Amino acid sequence: MSYTHILRRTSAQHARMYLVVVCGLLLAMADSSPAHAQGNVGIGTVSPNASAILDLTSTAKGVLTPRMTHFQMNAIGAPATGLLVYCTDFLTAASPNTFYYYNGVAWVPIISSAWQLLGNAGTVAGTNFVGTTDNTDLVFKTKATEGMRLTSVGSNLGIGTAAPTSVLHTVASGAKTAAYIGNLLTNTATSATASIDKYGAQVQSTGAWTGTTDTNVGLLVNATGGTTNISGIFQGGNVGINTAAPNTYLDVNGDFATRYSAYTAVNGANNNIAIGSSSFVRITGPTAAFSITGIAGGVDGKWLILYNATTQQITVSNESASSTAANRISTLNSTGDIVINGKGIVRMVYSTADSRWVVFATSTTVSTSSNGIIIVKKPSDQSITNSTTLTNDNDLHFPINANDSMVIEGYLHCFTATATPHIQIAWTIPAGATMDVGTYVDDVTLGQIETFTNVTSGTSTGSIITNAGNVPIHFWGVVITGGTAGTVQLQWAQGVSNATATTLKVKSYMRGYYIR
Repeated sequence: MSYTHILRRTSAQHARMYLVVVCGLLLAMADSSPAHAQGNVGIGTVSPNASAILDLTSTAKGVLTPRMTHFQMNAIGAPATGLLVYCTDFLTAASPNTFYYYNGVAWVPIISSAWQLLGNAGTVAGTNFVGTTDNTDLVFKTKATEGMRLTSVGSNLGIGTAAPTSVLHTVASGAKTAAYIGNLLTNTATSATASIDKYGAQVQSTGAWTGTTDTNVGLLVNATGGTTNISGIFQGGNVGINTAAPNTYLDVNGDFATRYSAYTAVNGANNNIAIGSSSFVRITGPTAAFSITGIAGGVDGKWLILYNATTQQITVSNESASSTAANRISTLNSTGDIVINGKGIVRMVYSTADSRWVVFATSTTVSTSSNGIIIVKKPSDQSITNSTTLTNDNDLHFPINANDSMVIEGYLHCFTATATPHIQIAWTIPAGATMDVGTYVDDVTLGQIETFTNVTSGTSTGSIITNAGNVPIHFWGVVITGGTAGTVQLQWAQGVSNATATTLKVKSYMRGYYIR
C-alpha cells in the first residue's frame, strides 16, 4: 500500500468521524427539552449572548458566507427573504462584486451610502450630498486642525476662520517670515478664438438695493497697518473707469473729484509746509499778506492745487532759501515770485528730477519780479448796473509793503452801450498811506481829457464822461505807505446810476513797481 493511499484512507476516516460527531450534536439538540431548544447556541463561547440565537465568538477568525458569481446567485431557486451571499464578479457599477441579500423580490447589493475615497457612481444631484442635515456646521480639517468651515446658519464659507461673516470669508493670520499672499487668483486659460473676452476676476453687485441710506459697493479695498500701504497695483494694461475700452493707462469716462484738506497758514512766511497726502489744499488763517516758500512731501508727478480761501494775497516764493532745497518751488516765471489774489488758486506738480515743485501759471496769477514789479489783469468782464456805489474790482489789486513807495499805472477797457452811465474810479490804500493819481481818457470825440487829483483812500475821481462804445482809460500815480502794509485796490462804479451796464472788459490791467 502506497503512502498516498494511506493518507487518503486516513482522511476519509477522519471525515466519517467528524460527520458522526456533528450528527450526534444535532440529534442531541433535537432531543433536548423545549426550553433548551428555544435558547441560544454559542461557538467559541460558553456564555452566548442572550439576545442572539447564535453567538460566534473569536479574535482570530470570521464568518465566511457562500461565495458565487452573479449567474450562480440568480440560479438559486426560490431564495428566502433575507438570504445572504457574496458575489465574486463585477458586472457593472450597478452590479458590483459585493454582498447581496434577497428582499423578497430581487437580489439587492449592499453598497455603502458614504462618499468613497475614489468617488461614487449613480449619485443624483440634489438628492445625494456631502454635509449635515441638522443645525451643525460642516468642518474640514488637515492634521487635526480646522482649515475650512461651512456654517449651518447663512451657509457662509470660512477659510482660516471658524466664524465667517460673509458668503466667502478668508483670513490669513499669524506671523509670516517671507512675502505672503492672502488670496491668489491665477487665470492662465488660453484660447485660439480671437472673438472672446477673458476676465481674471469679475465683481458684480446688482439687484434692488433701495434703502434710503444704503450704498451699493462693488469692491472695497482697505490696506492699513503696514510700513507702506498700497490699496492696489495695476500692471500690464489700461484701467478704465466707466468705460470698457480704456485708451490710456487711466481712462476716466466722466468726472472725478479730489477732496480737500485744510492747512492753516500764518501771516508772513510759511516755510516747508506739510500738506500730507492731499492734492487739493484749502489754505486759511492769515489776516494779512503771507507767503509760502516750500512744501514738504513732494513725490514725482504729484499734483497739487493750493486754494487761497482767505481774502489776503499769497506770494508763492520762487526758489526761496527759507525752505529745504527739495521742498522749494520753481514758478517758471521770468519775473520771479508770483502772487495769488484772495480767493485764488495756484496749481503745481512735483518733479523729482528737478527736486522742485513746478508751478502752472493761471489767469488769476499776479506776477511779481525780484525787483518789485507786480502786474494784475482781468481774466473776464465785470459789469455794474443801477449803482454809483464804489465797488472793489474783482481782479485789479495787489499788496504793498509798509514804509515803501510804489508807482502804479494801468489801462481800463471801459464799455457802455449808451453814453449815460459813464464811470467813476477810486483806490483804497493802507491806513497812513498817501496817493497821487492821474487819469486820462483817450476818446477823440470827447477830446483828450486829463484829470489829476491828490486822493485819499476811497476818494472818487468823479464821473468820467464816456460815449457809447469802447472807451480806453489810462491812469498813473504814486502810493507812499507809512508803518502799515496792505493792499492797493481799484474801485469803480457807474458815474450816473442807469439800467444800462458799465463794463470793464477782459485784459484791463494794473501794474505797480517799487521805487527804491
